[in-house]
Amino acid sequence: MRAGTAERPAWDSTPTRPRRRRATLVAALLLLVPAVGTTLLRVGAPTDDLGALLASFVPYGLPLYLLALLLLVVALVLSRRRAPVALLTVLVAALTALHVSWVAPFFVPDDRPVVGPSFTVLAQNVYLGRADTERLGEVASGADVVVLSETDRGFLERLQTPGWDARFPYAVGALGGPPSDTTIFSRYPLTDAEPLPGSLATQWVMTVDVPGRSPLRLLGVHPCNPYCAGGAFAGDHAALETAVRDNLSMPLVVAGDLNAIDDHAPLQRLRADGMRSAADLVGAGWVPTWPADRAFPPLLPIDHVLVDDRLTATSLETVRMPGSDHLGLLATLAGTS
Repeated sequence: MRAGTAERPAWDSTPTRPRRRRATLVAALLLLVPAVGTTLLRVGAPTDDLGALLASFVPYGLPLYLLALLLLVVALVLSRRRAPVALLTVLVAALTALHVSWVAPFFVPDDRPVVGPSFTVLAQNVYLGRADTERLGEVASGADVVVLSETDRGFLERLQTPGWDARFPYAVGALGGPPSDTTIFSRYPLTDAEPLPGSLATQWVMTVDVPGRSPLRLLGVHPCNPYCAGGAFAGDHAALETAVRDNLSMPLVVAGDLNAIDDHAPLQRLRADGMRSAADLVGAGWVPTWPADRAFPPLLPIDHVLVDDRLTATSLETVRMPGSDHLGLLATLAGTS
């Protein structure tokens, strides 16, 4: 050993500065692979089954970018040749800002002025009729219109007690009619009800006569998810988009399990047509609703209450429903000027 130097003990495995820099860069690059994938899925907006399935996780690109950006800043501090790392850091910062621009508006309340009486809509997937009807009755006691997805005959028989029937004297898709996996109940008259053509699932369009205001159109929907395969996701959403455009002559509400998040192509197009979610209007931000029956919190916001620009939302809350794999949405809506 030379004089004036100290030999590192054999047991000392402390990484050198270059090794720490390389490890940090590798970790950042591994995070950037799926993160960039979410950006491409958001911009490309695929509607094929696989593309739509992968696009469900676009919102998770933002935390991946944020973590990668943090690692790149650390690598920048450790680097001697900083120009390449700095360039990559700037690029990732720009992509992070892009994702923030997609998410941030949903956290800002719209504050549209309210005109006329309000009414409340409950949208709840009942998981193939497994949801607790007693709890549903409690929650629905504060609703004027209830849109249920994945109903079946046995569930409806248990649900339609004297108390329920007294609260909701009007129904579409209920017992006595053709088989339907979407059922709408209402305190107010439902007229002109028709199933949406060209849809694999049973979806409905109708008029709701809310007292004290002009009638509105309601779409009770449950388009197929990407797992349906055979292009059913794209087909059902195409039928829904057509129905929205065909019913914009009156104030319009779309409610149900849409099996799509705001980053999916169909919801991007509905937003371009003037439809806004209650979560967006009240500034609730990201409201995941599925799966709600696991040990971890819900991951994907696929249940929605949407309105056109003649309506607004004044409140929105999620509802936990025993027996269901979805949280319900209870939205208070009103006219706007």
